[in-house]
Amino acid sequence: MNKEDLNKGKLGVFVVVGILLFIVTIYVIGINRNLFGSNFVLNSQFKNVSGLKVGSNVRLSGITIGSVSKIEFITDSLVLVKLLIKDKLQQFIKVDAVASIGSDGLVGDKVLIIEPGSSSKSIVTDNGMIASNSTIEIEDVMKSVKKSAENAEIITHQLARFSLSMNDSNGLLSKLMIDKKFANSIDKTFKNIEISTAEIVKFSPKLNDPNGIINRLLVDKNFAINMDNTLSNLQKSSADLALFTSKINNDSNVLSKLIDNQRLGNSLDSTITKIEIGTQGIIEIENAVKSNFLLRGYFNRKKRNEEKKK
Repeated sequence: MNKEDLNKGKLGVFVVVGILLFIVTIYVIGINRNLFGSNFVLNSQFKNVSGLKVGSNVRLSGITIGSVSKIEFITDSLVLVKLLIKDKLQQFIKVDAVASIGSDGLVGDKVLIIEPGSSSKSIVTDNGMIASNSTIEIEDVMKSVKKSAENAEIITHQLARFSLSMNDSNGLLSKLMIDKKFANSIDKTFKNIEISTAEIVKFSPKLNDPNGIINRLLVDKNFAINMDNTLSNLQKSSADLALFTSKINNDSNVLSKLIDNQRLGNSLDSTITKIEIGTQGIIEIENAVKSNFLLRGYFNRKKRNEEKKK
């Protein structure tokens, strides 16, 4: 065999091996993509397919059950995804199943994940529609992380300011922790508040007593009117008393002169003393008349008549 025939033989073997590898590859891909065997179509709608593409795997409970056969726009904000799934697995997908888009690993290709549903007993039909969940994008996660970092920075600054305030010798917290006198004052204040609260608790039942004055003032209209009349009368009496007091304090008034004018007071005292002396003289004259023999009989008869009347 010459060299030319040997090269042709090698070429033929290479071509045959290539064709076999192509057939095997097509077969494997066909199995994975459900190109062979009986399949059914399932639809789901998304606002964002998040990098999902035709040929991406469809998984149910972690097992690949089909592939994405078509992706098309319904509106400018809604995308229809058609799924090609093996017929024999249709019985495990209920009408309340939910589709969502995930990743094959941390940074792998996008896959469509179906949650089979549990509340419904009805299974999906060919070309049926299932609900979908919005996808959490890595950009959204990064935005959330960034926002959290910004919030953490703000909190750190606030904590730093709080620490400075707390360490300030003139600050309230610093005084509470360091100044014993100030802490004792605060403690006494709280104790007084506690005592006042206890007194208020004791006073409340009295306040709510239906027979109590305050409760009757608030509730009993007649009692309130009577109390108002009493206060009005008391006010009038106070006004009259004030008028009487002003008269007493008038310099031309007799009572005022008796109180303030010493000369008038001495004169009145002297007059009363003379009246008392005169009264004693009259009593002595009366006793002398009674003992006189000419008038003694008259007084004796008068005395006997009075005793008879008794």
